[in-house]
Amino acid sequence: MTVRNGRGAYLVSGPTTMTGFRRIEAYRRPTVTVVTEATYPVALGGVTTWVHRLIKYSPDVVFNVLCMTGQGRTEPVVEIPANVRDVVIQEIVPKGNKLRRWLDRMTPAHCLRWSTVSKTLQIVFERMVEGEPLSEPMLKELWKASKSPTNVLASSTMYELARYVHYLASQYEDECENNLFSDVFWVAVNVVSFVLGAAAGARRLPNCDVAHAQNSGVCGFLCSVAKAVRGVPFIITEHGILLRELDMRLQGFGKTARELFKECFRSMMFTSYEQCEEIIEISDYHAELALKQGAPEDKIKVIYSGIETWKYYPGDLERKYSEPEILEVGTITRIERVKGIDVLIEIAARTVEHIDNVVFHVIGPVEDKAYYEKCRKLVKEYGLEDIVRFHGPCNPDEVVKWLRRFHVFLLPSRLEGLPMALLEAMSCGCPVVASEVGAVPYIVDRNFGRTFRSEDADEAAKHLVRLLYDPELMFDMAHHAVERAKQYDVMRMCHNYFQEYYKYTGGD
Repeated sequence: MTVRNGRGAYLVSGPTTMTGFRRIEAYRRPTVTVVTEATYPVALGGVTTWVHRLIKYSPDVVFNVLCMTGQGRTEPVVEIPANVRDVVIQEIVPKGNKLRRWLDRMTPAHCLRWSTVSKTLQIVFERMVEGEPLSEPMLKELWKASKSPTNVLASSTMYELARYVHYLASQYEDECENNLFSDVFWVAVNVVSFVLGAAAGARRLPNCDVAHAQNSGVCGFLCSVAKAVRGVPFIITEHGILLRELDMRLQGFGKTARELFKECFRSMMFTSYEQCEEIIEISDYHAELALKQGAPEDKIKVIYSGIETWKYYPGDLERKYSEPEILEVGTITRIERVKGIDVLIEIAARTVEHIDNVVFHVIGPVEDKAYYEKCRKLVKEYGLEDIVRFHGPCNPDEVVKWLRRFHVFLLPSRLEGLPMALLEAMSCGCPVVASEVGAVPYIVDRNFGRTFRSEDADEAAKHLVRLLYDPELMFDMAHHAVERAKQYDVMRMCHNYFQEYYKYTGGD
Protein backbone atom coordinates (compact mmCIF):
# COMPACT_ATOMS: atom_id res chain seq x y z
CA MET A 1 0.00 0.00 0.00
CA THR A 2 1.30 3.44 -0.95
CA VAL A 3 0.39 6.74 0.64
CA ARG A 4 0.86 9.77 -1.59
CA ASN A 5 0.35 13.47 -1.22
CA GLY A 6 0.70 16.38 -3.62
CA ARG A 7 4.50 16.04 -3.54
CA GLY A 8 4.56 12.30 -4.35
CA ALA A 9 4.74 9.01 -2.45
CA TYR A 10 6.18 9.13 1.07
CA LEU A 11 4.95 6.07 2.93
CA VAL A 12 4.93 2.45 1.92
CA SER A 13 3.57 -0.30 4.16
CA GLY A 14 2.63 -3.96 4.02
CA PRO A 15 0.30 -6.21 2.02
CA THR A 16 -3.31 -5.47 1.16
CA THR A 17 -4.80 -8.76 2.38
CA MET A 18 -5.97 -9.27 5.96
CA THR A 19 -5.07 -12.62 7.46
CA GLY A 20 -7.57 -14.24 9.79
CA PHE A 21 -10.59 -13.17 7.73
CA ARG A 22 -12.57 -14.95 5.03
CA ARG A 23 -11.42 -13.91 1.56
CA ILE A 24 -13.44 -13.88 -1.63
CA GLU A 25 -12.09 -14.19 -5.14
CA ALA A 26 -10.21 -11.09 -6.30
CA TYR A 27 -12.44 -10.42 -9.27
CA ARG A 28 -15.49 -10.30 -6.96
CA ARG A 29 -14.01 -8.04 -4.29
CA PRO A 30 -15.36 -4.49 -4.63
CA THR A 31 -12.73 -1.79 -5.00
CA VAL A 32 -13.93 1.40 -3.31
CA THR A 33 -12.36 4.84 -3.09
CA VAL A 34 -13.44 6.69 0.05
CA VAL A 35 -13.34 10.45 -0.55
CA THR A 36 -12.99 12.66 2.53
CA GLU A 37 -12.54 16.34 3.25
CA ALA A 38 -10.04 17.29 5.98
CA THR A 39 -10.91 14.22 8.07
CA TYR A 40 -9.66 10.66 7.53
CA PRO A 41 -6.74 10.03 7.68
CA VAL A 42 -5.23 13.46 8.47
CA ALA A 43 -7.37 14.58 11.44
CA LEU A 44 -9.02 12.90 14.41
CA GLY A 45 -12.76 13.18 14.98
CA GLY A 46 -16.11 11.50 14.46
CA VAL A 47 -15.90 11.05 10.67
CA THR A 48 -12.36 9.69 10.93
CA THR A 49 -13.50 7.13 13.52
CA TRP A 50 -16.45 6.18 11.29
CA VAL A 51 -14.31 5.71 8.17
CA HIS A 52 -11.68 3.78 10.09
CA ARG A 53 -14.28 1.36 11.44
CA LEU A 54 -15.85 0.94 8.00
CA ILE A 55 -12.52 0.01 6.42
CA LYS A 56 -11.21 -2.08 9.31
CA TYR A 57 -14.32 -4.25 9.56
CA SER A 58 -14.82 -4.66 5.79
CA PRO A 59 -11.94 -7.06 4.97
CA ASP A 60 -13.62 -8.27 1.77
CA VAL A 61 -13.39 -4.79 0.27
CA VAL A 62 -10.28 -3.25 -1.27
CA PHE A 63 -10.22 0.42 -0.33
CA ASN A 64 -8.48 3.51 -1.62
CA VAL A 65 -8.64 6.86 0.16
CA LEU A 66 -8.61 10.31 -1.43
CA CYS A 67 -8.48 13.05 1.18
CA MET A 68 -8.93 16.69 0.13
CA THR A 69 -7.42 18.82 2.85
CA GLY A 70 -6.26 22.29 3.77
CA GLN A 71 -2.67 23.43 3.92
CA GLY A 72 -0.40 21.79 6.45
CA ARG A 73 -2.35 18.53 6.95
CA THR A 74 -0.71 16.11 4.57
CA GLU A 75 0.29 13.10 6.68
CA PRO A 76 -1.86 10.37 8.27
CA VAL A 77 -2.52 10.58 11.99
CA VAL A 78 -4.12 7.12 12.19
CA GLU A 79 -2.83 3.65 11.39
CA ILE A 80 -3.95 2.68 7.89
CA PRO A 81 -5.68 -0.75 7.79
CA ALA A 82 -4.11 -3.48 5.67
CA ASN A 83 -6.96 -3.67 3.15
CA VAL A 84 -6.21 -0.14 1.93
CA ARG A 85 -4.41 -0.19 -1.41
CA ASP A 86 -3.69 3.48 -1.99
CA VAL A 87 -4.00 6.73 -0.04
CA VAL A 88 -3.85 10.10 -1.79
CA ILE A 89 -3.75 13.28 0.28
CA GLN A 90 -4.35 16.38 -1.81
CA GLU A 91 -4.47 20.02 -0.76
CA ILE A 92 -7.55 21.74 -2.20
CA VAL A 93 -5.51 24.88 -2.92
CA PRO A 94 -1.93 23.51 -2.80
CA LYS A 95 0.69 25.47 -0.94
CA GLY A 96 3.66 26.63 -2.97
CA ASN A 97 2.36 25.65 -6.41
CA LYS A 98 2.08 27.93 -9.43
CA LEU A 99 -1.43 29.02 -8.53
CA ARG A 100 -0.39 30.16 -5.07
CA ARG A 101 2.74 31.95 -6.33
CA TRP A 102 0.71 33.65 -9.04
CA LEU A 103 -1.89 34.85 -6.53
CA ASP A 104 0.84 36.15 -4.23
CA ARG A 105 2.18 38.51 -6.88
CA MET A 106 -1.11 39.29 -8.62
CA THR A 107 -1.60 42.99 -9.43
CA PRO A 108 -4.90 44.85 -9.02
CA ALA A 109 -7.68 43.73 -11.35
CA HIS A 110 -7.63 46.83 -13.56
CA CYS A 111 -3.90 46.28 -14.35
CA LEU A 112 -4.25 42.68 -15.56
CA ARG A 113 -3.81 41.70 -19.19
CA TRP A 114 -6.74 39.38 -19.78
CA SER A 115 -6.59 36.08 -21.61
CA THR A 116 -9.80 34.49 -22.86
CA VAL A 117 -11.42 31.20 -21.83
CA SER A 118 -14.69 29.65 -22.90
CA LYS A 119 -18.04 31.37 -22.52
CA THR A 120 -19.34 28.09 -21.07
CA LEU A 121 -16.99 28.43 -18.10
CA GLN A 122 -18.37 31.86 -17.30
CA ILE A 123 -21.88 30.36 -17.29
CA VAL A 124 -20.65 27.57 -15.00
CA PHE A 125 -19.37 30.02 -12.37
CA GLU A 126 -22.48 32.19 -12.62
CA ARG A 127 -24.65 29.14 -11.97
CA MET A 128 -22.53 28.24 -8.97
CA VAL A 129 -22.79 31.68 -7.35
CA GLU A 130 -26.55 31.40 -7.84
CA GLY A 131 -26.57 28.03 -6.03
CA GLU A 132 -27.68 26.05 -9.10
CA PRO A 133 -26.58 22.49 -9.97
CA LEU A 134 -24.19 21.86 -12.86
CA SER A 135 -24.90 19.63 -15.84
CA GLU A 136 -22.51 16.96 -17.11
CA PRO A 137 -21.10 19.21 -19.90
CA MET A 138 -20.46 21.93 -17.33
CA LEU A 139 -18.62 19.48 -15.07
CA LYS A 140 -16.46 18.45 -18.03
CA GLU A 141 -15.70 22.12 -18.69
CA LEU A 142 -14.57 22.53 -15.07
CA TRP A 143 -12.41 19.43 -15.41
CA LYS A 144 -10.58 20.99 -18.38
CA ALA A 145 -10.23 24.35 -16.63
CA SER A 146 -8.85 22.77 -13.44
CA LYS A 147 -5.76 21.60 -15.33
CA SER A 148 -4.54 25.22 -15.64
CA PRO A 149 -6.29 27.31 -12.96
CA THR A 150 -3.99 30.30 -13.48
CA ASN A 151 -5.32 30.68 -17.03
CA VAL A 152 -8.82 30.99 -15.59
CA LEU A 153 -7.90 33.42 -12.83
CA ALA A 154 -6.05 35.67 -15.30
CA SER A 155 -8.89 35.68 -17.80
CA SER A 156 -11.68 38.03 -18.72
CA THR A 157 -14.02 35.34 -17.35
CA MET A 158 -12.76 36.14 -13.85
CA TYR A 159 -13.34 39.84 -14.36
CA GLU A 160 -16.85 39.30 -15.72
CA LEU A 161 -17.67 36.96 -12.82
CA ALA A 162 -16.45 39.57 -10.33
CA ARG A 163 -18.70 42.16 -11.98
CA TYR A 164 -21.63 39.78 -11.69
CA VAL A 165 -20.85 39.04 -8.03
CA HIS A 166 -20.51 42.75 -7.35
CA TYR A 167 -24.01 43.22 -8.72
CA LEU A 168 -25.31 40.38 -6.52
CA ALA A 169 -23.49 41.80 -3.50
CA SER A 170 -25.25 45.13 -3.99
CA GLN A 171 -28.48 43.27 -3.27
CA TYR A 172 -27.29 42.17 0.18
CA GLU A 173 -28.97 44.26 2.84
CA ASP A 174 -26.93 46.92 4.69
CA GLU A 175 -23.62 46.10 3.03
CA CYS A 176 -23.69 47.39 -0.51
CA GLU A 177 -21.82 50.59 0.44
CA ASN A 178 -18.84 48.56 1.69
CA ASN A 179 -18.52 46.31 -1.35
CA LEU A 180 -15.62 47.82 -3.26
CA PHE A 181 -15.10 46.09 -6.58
CA SER A 182 -11.51 45.18 -5.72
CA ASP A 183 -12.68 43.43 -2.53
CA VAL A 184 -15.40 41.55 -4.40
CA PHE A 185 -12.88 40.57 -7.07
CA TRP A 186 -10.65 38.90 -4.50
CA VAL A 187 -13.59 37.11 -2.93
CA ALA A 188 -14.46 35.76 -6.38
CA VAL A 189 -10.84 34.69 -6.93
CA ASN A 190 -10.84 32.76 -3.64
CA VAL A 191 -14.13 31.04 -4.45
CA VAL A 192 -13.07 30.08 -7.98
CA SER A 193 -9.70 28.83 -6.70
CA PHE A 194 -11.56 26.62 -4.22
CA VAL A 195 -13.95 25.28 -6.88
CA LEU A 196 -11.13 24.55 -9.32
CA GLY A 197 -9.16 22.86 -6.55
CA ALA A 198 -12.10 20.59 -5.78
CA ALA A 199 -12.56 19.78 -9.47
CA ALA A 200 -8.84 19.07 -9.86
CA GLY A 201 -9.12 16.49 -7.08
CA ALA A 202 -11.03 14.27 -9.50
CA ARG A 203 -7.74 13.80 -11.37
CA ARG A 204 -6.27 12.11 -8.31
CA LEU A 205 -9.15 9.68 -7.76
CA PRO A 206 -7.67 6.15 -7.81
CA ASN A 207 -9.25 3.57 -10.12
CA CYS A 208 -12.17 1.83 -8.44
CA ASP A 209 -15.55 0.19 -8.96
CA VAL A 210 -17.31 2.91 -6.99
CA ALA A 211 -16.39 6.08 -5.09
CA HIS A 212 -17.83 6.76 -1.63
CA ALA A 213 -18.07 10.48 -0.83
CA GLN A 214 -18.24 11.45 2.84
CA ASN A 215 -20.27 14.61 2.26
CA SER A 216 -22.40 16.19 -0.44
CA GLY A 217 -20.15 19.26 -0.66
CA VAL A 218 -16.53 19.05 -1.80
CA CYS A 219 -16.45 15.23 -1.75
CA GLY A 220 -19.66 14.74 -3.69
CA PHE A 221 -18.74 17.52 -6.13
CA LEU A 222 -15.35 15.96 -6.81
CA CYS A 223 -17.05 12.63 -7.45
CA SER A 224 -19.56 14.33 -9.77
CA VAL A 225 -16.68 15.62 -11.90
CA ALA A 226 -15.04 12.19 -11.92
CA LYS A 227 -18.31 10.57 -12.97
CA ALA A 228 -18.85 13.06 -15.79
CA VAL A 229 -15.34 12.62 -17.18
CA ARG A 230 -14.33 9.09 -16.17
CA GLY A 231 -17.69 7.39 -15.68
CA VAL A 232 -17.00 6.45 -12.02
CA PRO A 233 -20.28 5.82 -10.13
CA PHE A 234 -20.49 7.14 -6.59
CA ILE A 235 -22.57 7.07 -3.44
CA ILE A 236 -22.70 9.66 -0.66
CA THR A 237 -22.83 9.23 3.11
CA GLU A 238 -23.92 12.43 4.85
CA HIS A 239 -22.58 12.60 8.41
CA GLY A 240 -24.03 16.07 8.89
CA ILE A 241 -26.41 18.38 7.09
CA LEU A 242 -24.25 20.61 4.92
CA LEU A 243 -26.37 23.75 4.78
CA ARG A 244 -26.89 23.68 8.57
CA GLU A 245 -23.13 23.52 9.16
CA LEU A 246 -22.01 26.26 6.79
CA ASP A 247 -22.53 29.16 9.20
CA MET A 248 -20.07 27.56 11.60
CA ARG A 249 -17.57 26.82 8.84
CA LEU A 250 -17.76 30.36 7.47
CA GLN A 251 -17.38 32.25 10.74
CA GLY A 252 -15.01 35.17 10.33
CA PHE A 253 -15.86 35.72 6.65
CA GLY A 254 -17.42 38.99 5.49
CA LYS A 255 -21.05 38.94 4.41
CA THR A 256 -20.29 38.87 0.68
CA ALA A 257 -17.81 36.03 1.08
CA ARG A 258 -20.24 34.08 3.27
CA GLU A 259 -23.08 34.43 0.79
CA LEU A 260 -20.84 33.54 -2.16
CA PHE A 261 -19.39 30.43 -0.52
CA LYS A 262 -22.85 29.37 0.69
CA GLU A 263 -24.23 29.51 -2.84
CA CYS A 264 -21.23 27.61 -4.22
CA PHE A 265 -21.65 24.91 -1.58
CA ARG A 266 -25.36 24.80 -2.39
CA SER A 267 -24.46 24.30 -6.05
CA MET A 268 -22.00 21.54 -5.12
CA MET A 269 -24.61 19.83 -2.96
CA PHE A 270 -27.38 19.88 -5.59
CA THR A 271 -24.91 18.75 -8.25
CA SER A 272 -23.89 15.85 -6.01
CA TYR A 273 -27.51 14.90 -5.39
CA GLU A 274 -28.27 14.85 -9.12
CA GLN A 275 -25.17 12.89 -10.15
CA CYS A 276 -24.87 10.29 -7.36
CA GLU A 277 -26.38 6.80 -7.35
CA GLU A 278 -27.51 6.87 -3.70
CA ILE A 279 -27.55 9.20 -0.69
CA ILE A 280 -27.02 7.26 2.52
CA GLU A 281 -28.02 8.96 5.77
CA ILE A 282 -26.71 7.82 9.15
CA SER A 283 -30.12 8.09 10.84
CA ASP A 284 -33.79 8.74 10.12
CA TYR A 285 -33.31 12.22 11.54
CA HIS A 286 -30.65 12.97 8.92
CA ALA A 287 -32.87 11.54 6.19
CA GLU A 288 -35.70 13.91 7.11
CA LEU A 289 -33.37 16.91 7.11
CA ALA A 290 -31.86 15.87 3.77
CA LEU A 291 -35.34 15.80 2.25
CA LYS A 292 -36.01 19.29 3.58
CA GLN A 293 -32.84 20.65 2.00
CA GLY A 294 -33.66 19.18 -1.40
CA ALA A 295 -32.31 15.64 -1.60
CA PRO A 296 -34.35 13.45 -4.00
CA GLU A 297 -36.44 11.02 -1.96
CA ASP A 298 -35.92 8.10 -4.35
CA LYS A 299 -32.14 8.21 -3.75
CA ILE A 300 -32.20 8.35 0.06
CA LYS A 301 -31.40 5.28 2.13
CA VAL A 302 -30.73 5.00 5.88
CA ILE A 303 -27.86 2.95 7.32
CA TYR A 304 -27.34 3.74 10.99
CA SER A 305 -23.76 4.22 12.12
CA GLY A 306 -22.37 1.40 14.22
CA ILE A 307 -20.23 0.83 17.30
CA GLU A 308 -18.03 -2.02 18.43
CA THR A 309 -20.57 -3.63 20.74
CA TRP A 310 -18.17 -6.41 21.67
CA LYS A 311 -15.84 -3.76 23.11
CA TYR A 312 -18.57 -1.72 24.81
CA TYR A 313 -20.17 -4.43 26.92
CA PRO A 314 -21.66 -4.10 30.42
CA GLY A 315 -19.98 -5.13 33.62
CA ASP A 316 -21.79 -6.68 36.59
CA LEU A 317 -25.11 -4.83 36.39
CA GLU A 318 -26.62 -6.62 39.38
CA ARG A 319 -23.76 -5.55 41.58
CA LYS A 320 -23.78 -1.98 40.23
CA TYR A 321 -27.44 -1.42 41.02
CA SER A 322 -27.59 -3.31 44.37
CA GLU A 323 -27.94 -0.50 46.93
CA PRO A 324 -25.03 1.65 45.68
CA GLU A 325 -23.43 3.91 48.25
CA ILE A 326 -22.60 6.55 45.64
CA LEU A 327 -24.77 7.20 42.60
CA GLU A 328 -22.66 8.16 39.59
CA VAL A 329 -23.98 10.16 36.63
CA GLY A 330 -21.66 10.90 33.75
CA THR A 331 -21.13 12.07 30.22
CA ILE A 332 -18.40 11.52 27.60
CA THR A 333 -17.97 14.59 25.44
CA ARG A 334 -15.84 17.49 24.30
CA ILE A 335 -16.11 20.54 26.53
CA GLU A 336 -17.63 23.27 24.39
CA ARG A 337 -20.88 25.21 24.52
CA VAL A 338 -22.74 23.08 21.99
CA LYS A 339 -22.29 20.07 24.29
CA GLY A 340 -24.19 21.78 27.12
CA ILE A 341 -21.84 21.25 30.07
CA ASP A 342 -23.35 24.34 31.72
CA VAL A 343 -26.75 22.63 31.39
CA LEU A 344 -25.29 19.54 33.10
CA ILE A 345 -24.17 21.75 36.00
CA GLU A 346 -27.67 23.24 36.30
CA ILE A 347 -29.10 19.71 36.32
CA ALA A 348 -26.64 18.70 39.02
CA ALA A 349 -27.61 21.70 41.18
CA ARG A 350 -31.26 20.70 41.04
CA THR A 351 -30.57 17.01 41.57
CA VAL A 352 -28.56 17.46 44.79
CA GLU A 353 -31.54 19.21 46.33
CA HIS A 354 -33.20 15.76 46.43
CA ILE A 355 -30.31 13.27 46.48
CA ASP A 356 -27.20 13.79 48.56
CA ASN A 357 -25.10 10.79 47.47
CA VAL A 358 -24.74 11.62 43.77
CA VAL A 359 -21.68 12.75 41.78
CA PHE A 360 -21.45 13.95 38.18
CA HIS A 361 -18.47 13.06 35.96
CA VAL A 362 -17.45 14.89 32.78
CA ILE A 363 -14.99 12.90 30.65
CA GLY A 364 -13.42 14.53 27.60
CA PRO A 365 -11.03 17.15 26.26
CA VAL A 366 -11.40 20.92 26.59
CA GLU A 367 -12.16 22.38 23.15
CA ASP A 368 -13.14 25.86 24.36
CA LYS A 369 -11.01 27.10 27.25
CA ALA A 370 -13.11 30.21 27.91
CA TYR A 371 -16.27 28.12 28.08
CA TYR A 372 -14.55 25.60 30.36
CA GLU A 373 -13.57 28.39 32.77
CA LYS A 374 -17.15 29.65 32.70
CA CYS A 375 -18.35 26.18 33.65
CA ARG A 376 -15.83 25.89 36.49
CA LYS A 377 -17.01 29.27 37.78
CA LEU A 378 -20.62 28.04 37.64
CA VAL A 379 -19.67 24.92 39.61
CA LYS A 380 -18.11 27.14 42.28
CA GLU A 381 -21.15 29.45 42.41
CA TYR A 382 -23.41 26.46 43.12
CA GLY A 383 -20.95 24.99 45.64
CA LEU A 384 -20.66 21.78 43.61
CA GLU A 385 -16.86 21.39 43.67
CA ASP A 386 -17.18 17.90 45.18
CA ILE A 387 -20.20 16.98 43.07
CA VAL A 388 -19.26 17.91 39.47
CA ARG A 389 -15.85 16.50 38.53
CA PHE A 390 -13.88 17.11 35.34
CA HIS A 391 -11.49 14.30 34.41
CA GLY A 392 -10.13 15.39 31.03
CA PRO A 393 -9.64 13.13 27.99
CA CYS A 394 -8.98 9.41 28.26
CA ASN A 395 -8.25 6.50 25.94
CA PRO A 396 -10.99 4.15 24.64
CA ASP A 397 -10.29 1.46 27.25
CA GLU A 398 -10.73 4.00 30.05
CA VAL A 399 -13.96 5.23 28.43
CA VAL A 400 -15.41 1.72 28.71
CA LYS A 401 -14.46 1.57 32.39
CA TRP A 402 -16.17 4.90 33.05
CA LEU A 403 -19.34 3.86 31.23
CA ARG A 404 -19.55 0.69 33.32
CA ARG A 405 -19.39 2.85 36.46
CA PHE A 406 -22.16 5.26 35.46
CA HIS A 407 -25.59 4.49 36.89
CA VAL A 408 -27.08 6.94 34.37
CA PHE A 409 -25.56 8.44 31.24
CA LEU A 410 -26.48 12.11 30.79
CA LEU A 411 -26.44 13.81 27.37
CA PRO A 412 -27.12 17.57 27.84
CA SER A 413 -26.14 18.67 24.30
CA ARG A 414 -27.66 21.65 22.51
CA LEU A 415 -26.88 20.12 19.11
CA GLU A 416 -26.12 16.59 17.97
CA GLY A 417 -26.33 14.42 14.89
CA LEU A 418 -26.11 10.77 15.83
CA PRO A 419 -24.21 10.79 19.18
CA MET A 420 -21.94 7.75 19.22
CA ALA A 421 -21.21 8.21 22.95
CA LEU A 422 -24.91 7.62 23.59
CA LEU A 423 -24.84 4.31 21.69
CA GLU A 424 -21.67 3.26 23.50
CA ALA A 425 -23.25 4.06 26.89
CA MET A 426 -26.31 2.01 26.01
CA SER A 427 -24.11 -0.91 24.98
CA CYS A 428 -22.35 -0.72 28.35
CA GLY A 429 -25.67 -0.97 30.18
CA CYS A 430 -26.41 2.65 31.06
CA PRO A 431 -29.93 4.04 31.28
CA VAL A 432 -29.87 7.44 29.59
CA VAL A 433 -31.30 10.90 30.18
CA ALA A 434 -30.76 12.89 26.98
CA SER A 435 -31.79 16.16 25.38
CA GLU A 436 -34.17 15.91 22.43
CA VAL A 437 -31.66 16.92 19.75
CA GLY A 438 -30.58 15.31 16.49
CA ALA A 439 -31.30 11.61 16.22
CA VAL A 440 -31.81 11.16 19.99
CA PRO A 441 -35.64 10.97 19.83
CA TYR A 442 -35.32 8.28 17.13
CA ILE A 443 -33.12 6.13 19.38
CA VAL A 444 -34.18 6.63 23.00
CA ASP A 445 -37.44 5.12 24.23
CA ARG A 446 -38.88 4.73 27.73
CA ASN A 447 -37.66 1.15 28.07
CA PHE A 448 -34.16 2.42 28.75
CA GLY A 449 -34.20 6.22 28.80
CA ARG A 450 -35.85 9.58 29.23
CA THR A 451 -35.57 12.69 27.06
CA PHE A 452 -35.97 16.39 27.85
CA ARG A 453 -36.24 19.61 25.89
CA SER A 454 -32.83 21.05 25.10
CA GLU A 455 -31.56 23.33 27.92
CA ASP A 456 -34.51 22.46 30.20
CA ALA A 457 -32.53 21.60 33.32
CA ASP A 458 -35.68 21.34 35.48
CA GLU A 459 -37.24 18.63 33.29
CA ALA A 460 -33.95 16.76 33.05
CA ALA A 461 -33.42 16.84 36.83
CA LYS A 462 -36.92 15.48 37.46
CA HIS A 463 -36.26 12.52 35.17
CA LEU A 464 -32.88 11.93 36.75
CA VAL A 465 -34.11 12.07 40.35
CA ARG A 466 -36.89 9.57 39.63
CA LEU A 467 -34.39 7.12 38.14
CA LEU A 468 -31.79 7.53 40.88
CA TYR A 469 -34.44 6.87 43.54
CA ASP A 470 -35.27 3.52 41.94
CA PRO A 471 -32.27 1.13 41.50
CA GLU A 472 -34.55 -1.70 40.38
CA LEU A 473 -35.91 0.44 37.56
CA MET A 474 -32.38 1.44 36.52
CA PHE A 475 -31.32 -2.23 36.54
CA ASP A 476 -34.21 -3.15 34.27
CA MET A 477 -33.53 -0.20 31.96
CA ALA A 478 -29.84 -1.14 31.75
CA HIS A 479 -30.74 -4.55 30.27
CA HIS A 480 -33.06 -2.93 27.73
CA ALA A 481 -30.30 -0.48 26.77
CA VAL A 482 -27.88 -3.34 26.04
CA GLU A 483 -30.44 -5.10 23.85
CA ARG A 484 -31.29 -1.94 21.94
CA ALA A 485 -27.61 -1.17 21.33
CA LYS A 486 -27.21 -4.44 19.42
CA GLN A 487 -29.15 -2.82 16.57
CA TYR A 488 -26.22 -0.44 16.10
CA ASP A 489 -23.43 -2.99 15.80
CA VAL A 490 -20.68 -1.86 13.42
CA MET A 491 -20.56 -5.25 11.70
CA ARG A 492 -24.17 -4.82 10.65
CA MET A 493 -23.32 -1.38 9.27
CA CYS A 494 -20.34 -2.75 7.32
CA HIS A 495 -22.44 -5.62 5.92
CA ASN A 496 -25.01 -3.12 4.63
CA TYR A 497 -22.29 -1.06 2.96
CA PHE A 498 -20.73 -4.17 1.43
CA GLN A 499 -24.07 -4.89 -0.22
CA GLU A 500 -24.08 -1.35 -1.63
CA TYR A 501 -20.52 -1.68 -2.97
CA TYR A 502 -21.14 -5.11 -4.45
CA LYS A 503 -23.75 -3.66 -6.82
CA TYR A 504 -20.92 -2.08 -8.80
CA THR A 505 -18.69 -5.15 -9.19
CA GLY A 506 -20.97 -6.87 -11.69
CA GLY A 507 -21.79 -9.51 -9.08
CA ASP A 508 -25.20 -11.09 -8.67
